[in-house]
Amino acid sequence: MAKSVVSIAQCSNYETDTITRSLHDVLAPLGGIEAFVKPGDTVLLKVNLLRSAAPDKAVTTHPALVEATINAVRAAGGVPIVGDSPGGPNSASMVKKIVETTELGAVCARTGTELVIFDTDTVRIKSTNGKLYTSFNVGRIVRDADVVIGMPKLKTHGFQRLTGAVKVFFGVIPGLEKAQFHLKVPGRMDFAEMLLDVYLAVKPHLSIMDAVVAMEGDGPAGGTPRSVGVLMAATDAVAMDFVASAAIGIEPLDVYTNLAAHDRGLLGGMDDIEIVGARLADIRVDDFKLATGDMADRIPGRFLEFFKDLATSKPFLAAGETCTGCATCKQSCPNDAIDLSTGKPRFDYSACIRCYCCEELCPELAVKRKNHWIVRPFLRGRR
Repeated sequence: MAKSVVSIAQCSNYETDTITRSLHDVLAPLGGIEAFVKPGDTVLLKVNLLRSAAPDKAVTTHPALVEATINAVRAAGGVPIVGDSPGGPNSASMVKKIVETTELGAVCARTGTELVIFDTDTVRIKSTNGKLYTSFNVGRIVRDADVVIGMPKLKTHGFQRLTGAVKVFFGVIPGLEKAQFHLKVPGRMDFAEMLLDVYLAVKPHLSIMDAVVAMEGDGPAGGTPRSVGVLMAATDAVAMDFVASAAIGIEPLDVYTNLAAHDRGLLGGMDDIEIVGARLADIRVDDFKLATGDMADRIPGRFLEFFKDLATSKPFLAAGETCTGCATCKQSCPNDAIDLSTGKPRFDYSACIRCYCCEELCPELAVKRKNHWIVRPFLRGRR
């Protein structure tokens, strides 16, 4: 069986000449953009537009890479469209702030590219190889585009350990419907199975990963930018996530979506991947900081609910002085576990399902996670 090819190209910064050259270099081993885009094709660039954050915060796909990809698609004769559904309620004012702050709105305006938020015009698509779900409600353009290119940002993730080429497609699901999946499949492995079902439903043609500056620590929104200095490209998003995991020092099968894919037989392991371009050994960042861990993986699933208070980290208001009482956390909570009657969030841990949407979507980064004091000594030194 042929190996999945993952291309890696060095990219030291987001300067226009640098990012354009690196994008060309990373796509060349796959046949160039012309191998995927034909004249007249409508091409959806599915970016990571998680929430309002400046490009240098490493929360969203960098606008310079998006612009370079728009230009490459146009040069091949395609019609690019940029799209995503950010996390949270996505009111008109929130979306306006997100596209302005991330600078993706400016890129689309400058290049004359349509920017689509998937929340209003939706259709149902099938996931014929789905394990937990056989169909999903998604933005219409996801179904109608001739070509779908995923453009993930390499980041740690408090719930799934890594957010990359597979998880970026969770954003095809509109608005707060995403939060409801946390309620329907609250377990980390089941959630990963659902993410894989979404990815298999979308069937993207190509993934281009922004790992020029990644996010370490408590990603996907509250971590710290960390230079990795590469772009990656692949037709197999699972293989890309295996390589991305290894590049930042995570055992690939410790990432839930990778494990789910492995268990389904979609990829055996690193030996089934051909890496071209830069060598993995030359780009590896072994001291990359991971998201706050907990004891959940050490407790058998049937006992986890009973020991949830000890085994899992809890969200809490870490920076009350920066909390504005905007209610994003409450609106994003799928199980109504947050009370705002005092103007600041108070968490009902008996109702909290530990999805960490509140932490992920807090615009002020006022919500963090902590472990029970009893288990903290057992977590020291764990990555």
